[in-house]
Amino acid sequence: MRSKMARSFRMMGRERDNPFVSIIVPVLNGERTIKKCMASLLGTDYPAELREVLVVDNGSTDRTADIVKSYPVSYLREERRGAPRARNRGIEASKGEILVFTDADCIVSREWLRALVQPFGAQDVGGVAGEIVSFPPSTAAERYAARMRHLSPQLYLSRPLLPFAVFANLSFRREVFDQVGLLDGELFQGDSTDFCTRFLRGTSLKLAYAPKAVVFHRHRETAWELFQQQWSYGRGHALLYIKYRQEIPWGWGQSAVVYRDLGKALVAMAHGAVKYRLQGCNADELRFRYFEFLKKLAERLGFLRETLVRGYPYF
Repeated sequence: MRSKMARSFRMMGRERDNPFVSIIVPVLNGERTIKKCMASLLGTDYPAELREVLVVDNGSTDRTADIVKSYPVSYLREERRGAPRARNRGIEASKGEILVFTDADCIVSREWLRALVQPFGAQDVGGVAGEIVSFPPSTAAERYAARMRHLSPQLYLSRPLLPFAVFANLSFRREVFDQVGLLDGELFQGDSTDFCTRFLRGTSLKLAYAPKAVVFHRHRETAWELFQQQWSYGRGHALLYIKYRQEIPWGWGQSAVVYRDLGKALVAMAHGAVKYRLQGCNADELRFRYFEFLKKLAERLGFLRETLVRGYPYF
């Protein structure tokens, strides 16, 4: 009996140590995925009285609003398009000590929130990135993204230039936003890179990685959806290069590297096609090479489009 009481008091102490957390989810026409996202967020083992969920509708025209309002969460609306603006709306309306971000096409694990919050126990940690795992793929495009570990912070946090993690599984202390400001609403893509850069430069705090804070992400199902996504990423990369143009040089040398890489992807795809034609095998490898070329092509075209429109011809 005494051991049970002691265990109960220890549990109560741990609950009191948990900070109040605000989970912010931007959404645009997410009726296909928002139900499972909401169910997973409300099903975490973090104390319900110490968390709030704020869903920011970015102008949905489907059943998203009705679905979200059927759950015990806060429904907000931001008419100005762009995920950064929607997230800013959530930040301004939130009450938490820790602000946590995920996306409407994600499903969080039951232990996700506890694992994401735990590193904040160290005073020098100002932000925490969790792991992003592919939702079990069912199409060739999804299998490609899963193989590439698309969006995993381990791929990006170690970069020597502008390290970052994406907002699909990212959290910060509230005071971070007081120090460095809100997200840049003009960056419809690349906002996570920009904010992480401002965070790391504008504070003395660390951006930690929590591998057990797992979010499952639904990748693009078709080649066309993947192309559109990477086109948008290319446009976002251009915006970042323009914003940080004094620090990140871009000239014919950098362009040559990109085009050489694109050419290599094209040759690899052609070689795979010939090999497949002659041997009648390696279909999966051919698909991978095809998606690799498609990704690089879409990124380049999106990059070119944005730089030309904005008067910075980074060919």
